[in-house]
Amino acid sequence: MLTAVEIEAKAKELKKRGYPVISLAIGEPDFEVHQNIKEAINRAILENKTYYPDPKGLIELREAIAEYETNRKGIDISPDEVLVTAGGKPIIFYTIFYFCKQDDEIILFEPYYLVYPYWCKALNIKYKVIKLNEDGTIPRDELFKVLSPKTRLLIINYPNNPQGSLMNKENLDLLLEVLEKFPRIYILSDEVYSELVYEDKHISIFTYNKNRVILLESFSKTFCMTGLRLGYGIFPREFVKDLTTMNSNFITGPSTPIQYGGITALRDNEVKKYVQYMREEFKKRRDFLYDELKEKISFKPKGAFYYFVKVPYDGLEFCNRALNEKYLAITPGILFGESFKNYVRISFANSMENLKEGIRRFKSLL
Repeated sequence: MLTAVEIEAKAKELKKRGYPVISLAIGEPDFEVHQNIKEAINRAILENKTYYPDPKGLIELREAIAEYETNRKGIDISPDEVLVTAGGKPIIFYTIFYFCKQDDEIILFEPYYLVYPYWCKALNIKYKVIKLNEDGTIPRDELFKVLSPKTRLLIINYPNNPQGSLMNKENLDLLLEVLEKFPRIYILSDEVYSELVYEDKHISIFTYNKNRVILLESFSKTFCMTGLRLGYGIFPREFVKDLTTMNSNFITGPSTPIQYGGITALRDNEVKKYVQYMREEFKKRRDFLYDELKEKISFKPKGAFYYFVKVPYDGLEFCNRALNEKYLAITPGILFGESFKNYVRISFANSMENLKEGIRRFKSLL
């Protein structure tokens, strides 16, 4: 089954051949990388900072990450707890591989990011799936039915892709209760959209139990650095040495010049203003699409940059028709779980002009 990136590649190929394709498929900001980040990367290259990286990540970047997350989470975070990777995906693989053995089980929550079940299957780790309520709330009774002494890892994603829901107090209390009652369970908290919140505020479970929660973050969404591949995990300190060895043997480490760009992304005041500007623009686009789709949906996303919409028939067939007949690329809901065969994901990480035309084409298929 195609991933969103592969759908995007197909759309680009059609566009190259002259077709008027609009892509609302991929989760990639349409804004450029900030000039100050580009200059930091270029400067690192010109200063010959192009040698093998520290497999844990540059100490200067880990210090910047620790400072950034300490300020956001309100707890002390040490650079020694940070592992820098080429994008956020390696953290998913490392966590599943390192923490889970063959008899262990993982719990995923639909809709989920498709990389989670991919690595469970690839590593032959059993997983169970619980469907979230439309507002992102975890059904308590269903969760406790599937928890067992074999449960080793829960993977959560807030703000949620593709739902746009946020972590709420009900979920927070429930998950902290799980950690208290099941002392061998860890939680991987994927928070790569944490800076893209339009209502309420982002709550991180990492703040409340960093000894049992692994934080996954990325520079891709917040700083538009999708192609530069930079992310990080924050782990309990006792595991970082082994995970650093894994990172060294798997990718050596992220590109050294890109890491200098990451330092600027986290510390530069002009970049902070740029992120705020992007957040405001995404909110405008979200509100525009809500007015267009409100008869088809019952939940307005509070974070990330997607709408998850039910369609009249199979979502994969709908997406194929959209691309082949209307030259509109969107993502089938089946990628986010078996419960969503009749859904599609629409990204509003695109210009208002493209959103207006794209939603017109979308509605013509309903």
